[in-house]
Amino acid sequence: MGQRFRHIADSALEPCEGTVCHHCERDDRPIFEYSGRIVDPKLAADPALAEEEPEVSELCADCILGGNVVRDMDDRLRALVDKLSDSRRLWREFQQLPEIPLFLQGFDWPLCCGDWCELVGCADNPRSLVERHEQSRAWDRGPTSYRRDFRRDGAPESLREISFFRCHHCRRETHIDQFT
Repeated sequence: MGQRFRHIADSALEPCEGTVCHHCERDDRPIFEYSGRIVDPKLAADPALAEEEPEVSELCADCILGGNVVRDMDDRLRALVDKLSDSRRLWREFQQLPEIPLFLQGFDWPLCCGDWCELVGCADNPRSLVERHEQSRAWDRGPTSYRRDFRRDGAPESLREISFFRCHHCRRETHIDQFT
């Protein structure tokens, strides 16, 4: 479990190139990608700007976790979460997840055992990718049977196209494949 974000292992956490948080405007801390909007502009460092331009894309961890920013939810993911008994907690935690740099096909995050999984990172090498990919569950805004055949087709252009997640409870691994 990560120290900064519960559902991201510290070793998998990657700040973006941003230098200033779009909410608090501080420049003395790591900045993370987050596509969303400010809920209450009066709580932002520049309330007038937040009122006029509530959309944000780069935030510090404190502002992501602070509860004054939200992101839109994909309908397929919403349908899965809304069926779970603790959906209010899950949606609150969903709002507190920064984006993963290589989610080129949209924000997504797997669920297992009624909870968000923890991002543990990407494979270190092609061999590790093949083994982990074959042993993990595939996810695309819900469990899916689609998976590429890396043994036959070779490794992808970047190992970072496949993100691995681990369930906090059963420890099962899930992968999201967002190829370029």
